[in-house]
Amino acid sequence: MPALEVRPFRRADRDQLTDLVNMHVAAVVPGVSVSVNTVLSDLERQPGEFITDPWVAERTTLVAEQREYVVAAAHLLRYRADAEVGESCRDAAEINWFVCRPAASFWPDAEQAADLLMRACLAQFARWNARVRYADGALPAPSSTACPATGRTSVPSTNAPASGTSGTPRSS
Repeated sequence: MPALEVRPFRRADRDQLTDLVNMHVAAVVPGVSVSVNTVLSDLERQPGEFITDPWVAERTTLVAEQREYVVAAAHLLRYRADAEVGESCRDAAEINWFVCRPAASFWPDAEQAADLLMRACLAQFARWNARVRYADGALPAPSSTACPATGRTSVPSTNAPASGTSGTPRSS
């Protein structure tokens, strides 16, 4: 199989990213899909989230690509460290959403793509030197979340991926 590459999202990825998001949205809410504009808007701002969205200092979207196809994507947020930011979000990094293709006979390395992308997310958190790390089960679509009853999940908070002290869970 051709090598996987993790890189920043490019505008040319928009249709493939939307297809990938819609694959997950339809699994949560059958018959529902989102437009390219909805996905692109989510990458820029979340105006409906009037409490935490103004606290975001940086946003980045990473994609895992293979054979010119986007096979996984993640949207990351870095929150400011100043006193205006709520304590649980202050100097935090978050995987706002994470989607990947399911394993299939025609895409046998989908799990490898997801693993590579997750490592890239954790490496970005380390570069940001975040105090705490979070992962959210939401999707960039209205009325859909991967884990509606659980809220956000805390991820270990160190500069080394997958080790060390765990952060404090928060809810939005």
